[in-house]
Amino acid sequence: MIKLPHRLEQAPWLTTPWHEWLQRRQLGRLGHALLLQGPDGCGKEILSEQILTALLCDSGDGCGFCRHCQLLKAGHHPDRIDIGPDGNQIKIEAIRALISRLEGTAHQGGARVVVIDQAEKLNGAAANALLKTLEEPMDGVYLLLLCSAPERLLPTITSRCQRLVVAMPTLTQTNEFIGEASLKLGNWPYWQALLGGPLAMKAAIDSDNIATITQWRKWWRASLKSGLVEPQLAAVDSESAALVLKVLYYELLFIGRSRPQWLAEHYSAIQQVIEKISWLERQSGINLVAVFQQLITAIRQKAQ
Repeated sequence: MIKLPHRLEQAPWLTTPWHEWLQRRQLGRLGHALLLQGPDGCGKEILSEQILTALLCDSGDGCGFCRHCQLLKAGHHPDRIDIGPDGNQIKIEAIRALISRLEGTAHQGGARVVVIDQAEKLNGAAANALLKTLEEPMDGVYLLLLCSAPERLLPTITSRCQRLVVAMPTLTQTNEFIGEASLKLGNWPYWQALLGGPLAMKAAIDSDNIATITQWRKWWRASLKSGLVEPQLAAVDSESAALVLKVLYYELLFIGRSRPQWLAEHYSAIQQVIEKISWLERQSGINLVAVFQQLITAIRQKAQ
């Protein structure tokens, strides 16, 4: 059995997709574009880093000693290109810059690897521009698209990518990954549903976001009771807005967990919350107070 690379040892649930990728490479079946899909915090970034290293490494396994591995360790390999959201979108300017850069040749004479983080946040223009690159692949260029919501990608993009699915680890694996810090979490199913996989949960613990989210829950309860958005909720930044609404969504499910009739009566309002979560994940510069107030009003109107 192939030894698991060091960076993957901490996340053993990545063994299956890693070996699947290795098998494709051994059989000569690697495509130029790979879609790594899985829930937030499940380790897609760790896996993509290992794949990128294997593609650039002289020996093909991330030896740690060749010039490519040394450049990657130093954090400035010229043939590694990273793209991510600017705010809540990946904009066309980023894809145009990528295309322009790819028109040149590899600086180190080997492969070039592009990592597109949160690919589901490609806006329409950026997605169409990227599609042209996927339709006309360049020799030696590999694109790794990391995505937690593949249904938001253009079908024409997903159809041109090989897929590698990263599944959510088991509860035991998650607990082992987080370690003693997991004691700070009480309701595991709640936090996993809200935040995602173990990487997201550990990051929330390390940054003390667990306490912040707990406060959000209290403020949502107060807002639902009074009918007005609590000032603290109105003050959240746009990057946190979608997560704040996810807290509301799970709070509503919590309220209705033993009240199926209540859930049925509030189905439409809860669907509005879900739609706004998806919408806020792709938008910026939104009047959050108006959005939050609209949802609170819809929920309370149904309750009356």
